[in-house]
Amino acid sequence: MSDAKDKLTNEELKIFNKSGVNVKLNKKIDLKRLPKHVAFIMDGNGRWAIKRGWDRTMGHKHGYARMMMLVKRCSDYGISVCSLFAFSTENWNRPQTEIDEIFRILRENMHRDSDELMRWNVRVTTMGDISRFPEDLQDTLRKVKDKTKNNTGTVLNLCANYGGRADIVQAVNKILSSGAKSITEKDFAKYLEGADLPPPDFIVRTSGEHRISNFMLWQMSYSEFYFIKPLWPDITPQLIDKCLLEYQGRKRRFGALK
Repeated sequence: MSDAKDKLTNEELKIFNKSGVNVKLNKKIDLKRLPKHVAFIMDGNGRWAIKRGWDRTMGHKHGYARMMMLVKRCSDYGISVCSLFAFSTENWNRPQTEIDEIFRILRENMHRDSDELMRWNVRVTTMGDISRFPEDLQDTLRKVKDKTKNNTGTVLNLCANYGGRADIVQAVNKILSSGAKSITEKDFAKYLEGADLPPPDFIVRTSGEHRISNFMLWQMSYSEFYFIKPLWPDITPQLIDKCLLEYQGRKRRFGALK
């Protein structure tokens, strides 16, 4: 893209958003051996923009567009759940101007793309305490969740104001409030965020960083990990396919021998 094109207007973003959504599926991928739940730690938006001499918020704008392409790809493959680490409890430490722009991008685009999600039969859900978000963003997320609640395809699980430690702590507080004197691991999992979702089979982090960053600490106990170098806005359908092929080459033993 040219410099002018990279300074995306909302209409141009809509076009960029759709680029790649109709790329043919990779015939090498065995549809019977896909992860039920794939999670992405979307890292590198700010660095992507800075490399081009732009404000960090431009990276978040492009990153949102790549998010929608990923959701469509997961939907086309029939993956049950796609979790995206959209905003962590630690992200509040960023400059307020950047936080406000992230919220604006999410609010405006989630509202606009709700019809697209309906066409893809995608159900939106969230993990994390969104009550700290601005009221208009909370309202948008509630409306999109309600609008898509009866869809039966891929679940888009937005992890927003989410942290693995906070998730465990709130679960413990719920258990204490219930008066339970002892509890099993299976029972404990019922008190966690997203308890109705299967644990992630496969977690992908972009940008070359090798960190968990406080993401789904309990749920990822037997997840497969894959760390890739491209920054999040550089994600493509081909890279997603590469990740899925990598997963299919893994042998999951869950502590046992096969």
